[in-house]
Amino acid sequence: MPSLEIPGEFLRHAVLDTVVPDASDIDLEAALTSALEGGADDLTSVLSFIPQRSLLFFDEFCPVRVVLRLSNCSPTSLKHHLQNLDIRVDAFAIDPAETVAENPTPTRDLVFSGTINIAEEPLVVVNEFEGESGSGNHVYVIWSVETFLKRPRIRIQHPSLLFIASATLNPAENRQTDTREDDYLPPLVPASTNVLQPLSSDKVFPQNDPFLPASRLLRVIPAKSSEDPIYSIQQDSGHPIRVVPAASARIRYSRLNSYSGRPTTVASLDFEVTPFLTSDVMFDKAEIYMTDGTVEPLTDTPGLQFPIPCRSRDDITLIYKLTPEYGPDPNPSTTVMVSTMDILLEATIHLSENCKPRIQMQWRTNVDFSIALNPTFGGPSQALQRSNRPTSLPMTGNQANNTPTGGPPPSRSSIRERAYSITDMGVTISFSGPPSVEVGKAFSWNVFIVNRSTTPRKFAMIAIPRRKRPDPRGHVARPSSSSLSGRKERQVAEAVTDDNIVHAMQKNVMGQEAELVCLTTDVRVGPLLPGTCFATELKLLSLSVGALHLEAVRLVDVNTNETTDIRDLPDILAFDRNGIPAETTV
Repeated sequence: MPSLEIPGEFLRHAVLDTVVPDASDIDLEAALTSALEGGADDLTSVLSFIPQRSLLFFDEFCPVRVVLRLSNCSPTSLKHHLQNLDIRVDAFAIDPAETVAENPTPTRDLVFSGTINIAEEPLVVVNEFEGESGSGNHVYVIWSVETFLKRPRIRIQHPSLLFIASATLNPAENRQTDTREDDYLPPLVPASTNVLQPLSSDKVFPQNDPFLPASRLLRVIPAKSSEDPIYSIQQDSGHPIRVVPAASARIRYSRLNSYSGRPTTVASLDFEVTPFLTSDVMFDKAEIYMTDGTVEPLTDTPGLQFPIPCRSRDDITLIYKLTPEYGPDPNPSTTVMVSTMDILLEATIHLSENCKPRIQMQWRTNVDFSIALNPTFGGPSQALQRSNRPTSLPMTGNQANNTPTGGPPPSRSSIRERAYSITDMGVTISFSGPPSVEVGKAFSWNVFIVNRSTTPRKFAMIAIPRRKRPDPRGHVARPSSSSLSGRKERQVAEAVTDDNIVHAMQKNVMGQEAELVCLTTDVRVGPLLPGTCFATELKLLSLSVGALHLEAVRLVDVNTNETTDIRDLPDILAFDRNGIPAETTV
């Protein structure tokens, strides 16, 4: 057995497989030693001695073990090549009930893809054996990677998870190149026979003798594919594991009908355990964050203190009071106030004493704090009952300004970090960005789109920069130099280019200095089904100090070529590198 294998021979007889142990604190070294002492030969038989999970859950942090078995590998070769290995683990959601006859391309969706940190020391188990051909060994190298099993984007009737591992050896830095820099023959190697040697005495070739090496006429047999160096291997076949959702969550909003200084919304967060579980579930955490508002929990009862024990089909409802930081606009009939809210839920499933998987659900949504036109209108009286009575009445400007608000009106110099628009296409779109940016440093706007129409939509989003408007005063006309009456009498032709026209063109030219550049030239959104949402971002770069603006963000329907320009956008206040703000008023 050589002390150091060449890179192409390190993975020649290697076998790769994955296993999901049932117990999180299992002793893999003891399990492998017991399996090898029991007579297990191939890798599948060895891993069968390890108790494995038979049921997985979506939104779960699942630890997966990757096992690489090497044959006749020395410690020196293992230490030398192990640091150059790249191990990747991919998890696919599949339907094992599908057959090739029903669907030639089986339905699968990638739910996780990640690499293993080679800097972490793996578990190495060496098994020495004596065979008919002599002594040898099997080296088992085991890594641990934590995967997050997100929900698939496609609908699968009977979902299962399939883990596939692959290993790639990158010996670029350690590979020794045997190629020579020159094209000459090595020393002490005879040259090929000249087939045209008899023609050297022909007088037709007085200066150069014809030369044709015999090696050019011989048949070249390519090397066998099995002798080619191997630098990459993949797991032959996976082991499908059934996966089900452990819990579902949703949030609903109810706007208060009372008129106060700040609009208030009550949110009810529901956490429901699915009927697929027969084990206890501990609801450990529920956190809600608002970037520009406060969240006040209203369910601080003794029975709803975390962790909350749950059983199958239990539904836990948590109530929160959401209040934005800004007050109502003096003209609420034309103002839409939307905030962004992040939700984080965590729970632990007690399958057994040694198996307690942890799930996490996290998403972002919008909250509409727009108030009614006249919430003080109140409910209908007993003397007047109408079926189509409106819930609110519009107020005039004086009534809106004279109504007590319970707080100071918002200053017009405040910076709008968010903008919310409803297009004629039945699409709701909101933009949110940082309150201030640095000149010469890129920043991003978060874009959230909701398709509230009844048809699928597919859009292209383009940012349109603001252009300087030309001077409306125009150019003062002057008498043309070619309109002299004397030229007509002398029969002189008019000038090809009038200097008056040239002067007017030069005066109308203005320098277009870029103040704000959009680095995202084209964004594709969709296809969006009715009732679905999409989140993306626009990257911008400020080049000058002060209040900057985009002309509009154009939304183009790819199917119908219908365009809509969105001009209600967040404000951008640019600072210089020394932190000095602009002197202009926002």
